[in-house]
Amino acid sequence: MGNILRKVLIAAGILAALLFILMALIAGFLGQSASESFASVYHYELQISTSGPIEDAVLLIPIPSRYDPNLGTNVTPVNMSLVSFSNFDRGNISVRIEHVDGVPMLNISAERIDPIYKNRIEPIPIMPGQNESELPEPTHVYSDRYSEETPVLVDMELYMLDSNPGREIETRTPVGAEPLFAPYRIVGNLSGSGGPVDDYYVSPGSSGYVVEVPFILSFDADDDNVLTISSEFQGRNEWWVLGWQSNSYHERLRHEFTGPCNGTYPVRGILVTGEGVY
Repeated sequence: MGNILRKVLIAAGILAALLFILMALIAGFLGQSASESFASVYHYELQISTSGPIEDAVLLIPIPSRYDPNLGTNVTPVNMSLVSFSNFDRGNISVRIEHVDGVPMLNISAERIDPIYKNRIEPIPIMPGQNESELPEPTHVYSDRYSEETPVLVDMELYMLDSNPGREIETRTPVGAEPLFAPYRIVGNLSGSGGPVDDYYVSPGSSGYVVEVPFILSFDADDDNVLTISSEFQGRNEWWVLGWQSNSYHERLRHEFTGPCNGTYPVRGILVTGEGVY
């Protein structure tokens, strides 16, 4: 009986050692996979639309930036050489980064910015036995004014993806460490219960802040004109461990400006921190 028990204990010890070695090998493999696939990404996008023409326009729009103590100045990850544009009339609209009181802002200016409207594309039914390639291609019709034929207002869009910030992004506590729309002021905390917050929807369990940043705008327009500006910025770390994993922080701003503008307009947004896997 004693010999049998001794053999069982020896076998159990060998099995435990093999399991420990196997777990160590798996952990090492997963750690190596995560290290080799690890990447950090900054993503910035901006949408602008105007219901009618605006003239003598200068739009100074907050962009993400942070203070770099080594350089002694505020720096932004927004790199105009990496930016893609959609529906921007680059021949007449200037887009550049300008420092205002030491803070980088996006300067969009033009003598006149016209709206862009397009038609709705109606789906074409496919009859039984009909080849899809035989169907006519849908045609977009564009106009600089609203009409029954062109009722859909189109956004002018700007997009940038920087996949080489050169370091891991601090996504749990980005305030003071990572680029944020600036100059900013924290005016509240996200409750964690989720739901609408200042016209934004926040997922339950989210942590972060309500922030306020200034837009500096100057343009002439009709009294009922609506200029809508929305922007979003995200910092994200991602890696592969049996599938893509990530963590991130993101910030969103959106506001509708009615009529002509000439001054500084505080706009509220949200900063959501610590999303994802840690």
